[in-house]
Amino acid sequence: MDDEDEPVSFLTVKDIATKIAFERSESGISRALRQVRHWTESGLLRTKSKKRTGKGIPRLYEEEPTLYVAAILYELVRYRATVLILKPVADELYEQWNEGSLPHFATALTDINSYLQVSWAEDPETGAFHDARIATFDDLELNSDNGTAAPFDATASSSVLINMSRVLDRILRN
Repeated sequence: MDDEDEPVSFLTVKDIATKIAFERSESGISRALRQVRHWTESGLLRTKSKKRTGKGIPRLYEEEPTLYVAAILYELVRYRATVLILKPVADELYEQWNEGSLPHFATALTDINSYLQVSWAEDPETGAFHDARIATFDDLELNSDNGTAAPFDATASSSVLINMSRVLDRILRN
């Protein structure tokens, strides 16, 4: 989504943790810091520098889309989503961002609410969730009377609906 002429901004682990933390206290930021490090080691967040940079050398992440991906993952962790569920979500968000096909990130910065639904299939024998998928839509699509199908996956066994507008408000106000 970046223009060729636009400079790329980089963030450190601490920068990301400070932005996504729900609680701005030292313990809240510390919790978010551990989470960001875990996601990096698990391959959910992509770095521009090496994953293991050594003591005193900061790990760097491109601000866009990493900050948005991390904020959405942190929101999902509130619902006890595991790395197994979060990995395909993170991969899909990065892929859609790189393809320029996540228009709802931009919409989330307007007065129109944007949503991200993360849904899963359920293994009928074990009850375990698998095959996480995402769908994005906004108020205009949700309230449309044009006779099209719902913009979200109504067939999923379970899902979480995230108001991306509120998530972006939270991370961008710091």
